[in-house]
Amino acid sequence: MNKIALYGFNNLTKSLSFSLYKLHSLAGNNSAENYQAHIAKHFCANKLSRLLSDICHAIGGNILNVASQDYQPQGASVTLMISEEAAPEPLPNNSSRMSNDCLVAHLDKSHLCIHTYPEEAPQHGIAVFRADIELSTCGVISPLKVINYVIEAFNADVIDIDYRVRGMTRTTHGKMLFNDGKMANISEFISSNLSADFDIVESNLLAQNIFHAKLAKKRVLLTNYLFNDDESSLTTEQQVEITAQLHKTLQQLFSHKKSAGCHDNP
Repeated sequence: MNKIALYGFNNLTKSLSFSLYKLHSLAGNNSAENYQAHIAKHFCANKLSRLLSDICHAIGGNILNVASQDYQPQGASVTLMISEEAAPEPLPNNSSRMSNDCLVAHLDKSHLCIHTYPEEAPQHGIAVFRADIELSTCGVISPLKVINYVIEAFNADVIDIDYRVRGMTRTTHGKMLFNDGKMANISEFISSNLSADFDIVESNLLAQNIFHAKLAKKRVLLTNYLFNDDESSLTTEQQVEITAQLHKTLQQLFSHKKSAGCHDNP
């Protein structure tokens, strides 16, 4: 995105939000119980706090204070107080991995929130884990630079991404602006390596600076979705059935199509 010389403080609010869905097949014995334990361990406040810290530093935030709390039987809360720093730090090479948790970070006039939603009652042996992230920044820092990191960190199968610019600012010549850079699609900020793994559908309201992208994994490799199990322990019929159910669930999340026999409430 080309830099624009702005007059004084940038009054624009740039908001980037994600809904990330990760699928798991719970085919083995006790898989559901072990899956819940896995989620509670690996998506706790401590792990989410690390991810949040990486994102904050990457966009130019400096953490002043951290407060966190895990709850029983599950869940956690983390709050980060942040000020703006001179330059963003590079994101780590390894992806941070994420229970029913909530994190909130504040950057002067900005905020970063993460909520996770593990499915309590998996359907047809397929568990859906969802994480919502919202990042709003004011000033020169941009949330768009963390898109690839967030996608890689969660390794999600279906992703909703929304980006919106609100407010106004001015150039050094006094011209009023409602965006501090030119963009046509969110996919411009997704690396070619990641883009190759997903089907991407985009819809935008360019005049209102509102952008939306929806991504779904192109390939479903069963071995990537089995929890506490492997393909060799399953019959060919079971493998075909689980793969078909994974495809169906993924497409329902991607297109919001209803299951057969599902009706709207009157």
